[in-house]
Amino acid sequence: MTQITGPAAGRPRVIKTGTLVVVGLFAVLLIGWFAYRPYIPPVWLHDFASDIALRASAEPNAPAPEDMRQATPHGLADSPYICVGKIVDMPWDRIVAVTNPESLRTHPVLSQATWPDKNLDDLTAQLTRDQRYQLLVLIKDNTVIDAQLFYTFWAKLDGIARPEGFAREEAIFTAASQGGVYVVSAATDVPPDACK
Repeated sequence: MTQITGPAAGRPRVIKTGTLVVVGLFAVLLIGWFAYRPYIPPVWLHDFASDIALRASAEPNAPAPEDMRQATPHGLADSPYICVGKIVDMPWDRIVAVTNPESLRTHPVLSQATWPDKNLDDLTAQLTRDQRYQLLVLIKDNTVIDAQLFYTFWAKLDGIARPEGFAREEAIFTAASQGGVYVVSAATDVPPDACK
């Protein structure tokens, strides 16, 4: 049996190897959380994309899925109307969708709005850099309260990308599955109680 002699003899080790591993793992998780956090979509954007998938009409001549993971259930929603005013639980009075990055700099509503934290030029650069990006902007009293990138593989927003956007009470959309992609359009002939 080996006996410890010298300055370390008789003193307990302050930090053990297991403690260092746990502290190191916690530090990696904490740093990873803060590094990844900007890339997590906000709840309202996730809810909007989910509602599109839930309420989208099925493609009439869609090819049969090759496997069960590709099968999309349809007909589960009680209504085909996507009522953005009910989905987005934030104070907003206008929603604007932008699918053309060139129009963002001269957009009649967004170029006049106050942008508190996201720079209009940065978003324009991101939209220009990747054709999969679209932009959804929530405005309250001519101030941008949130602007989020919306990917084309979630849904195509060309049908709601009008320059003036939609006021809260008129932001009622429908979606259809076309070629394996959801396509969002402004709803027409909406019954008065569609979003009650």
